Amino acid sequence: MPCDYSKYPPNWKTEIRPRILERANNCCEQCKVSNYELIERGKFNNVFAYQNMNGKIFCAETGDYLGENYLGSLKDAKLTKVILTIAHLDHDKENWEVKDERLKALCQRCHLVLDKNHHAENRRETLNKKKGLESLF
Repeated sequence: MPCDYSKYPPNWKTEIRPRILERANNCCEQCKVSNYELIERGKFNNVFAYQNMNGKIFCAETGDYLGENYLGSLKDAKLTKVILTIAHLDHDKENWEVKDERLKALCQRCHLVLDKNHHAENRRETLNKKKGLESLF
C-alpha cells in the first residue's frame, strides 16, 4: 500500500527517513538485508530465509548467516528487490514529535511482520464500519 505522506511530518522525506536509514547503515534493522538488494526469499532447512545473489543464505528473522549454496536452493523462493521503509514502533499517527527511538528501518517483510496485529485491528474496524457496527468505547 502506498504511503500517504500527508499524515507525516513535513520533513519526513528530507530529514527523518534519511537519518534513520543512515543510522541503520542502509540495512534492515531486523534481518540486516541491504536496501535495494535483489534477494530470494523462501525456506532453508525449514527456516524462513533469504539468499543474496552471491549465494549466501541468512535467517529472515535475525539476519544470522546460515550458509552458502547455489541460487535456487531455497524452497518456495520468490525473487524480491528490497526497499527499506521506516516503521513506527508505536503506531502513533497523531504524534509528529517523532523520536528516532520510535522508528526503525525495516525491509518489506520485517515491516509487515511488525505491523501484523495492527493491520488485523484496522481490518476489523473497517469491516465493522461497513456493517454499521461502530465501537461504543
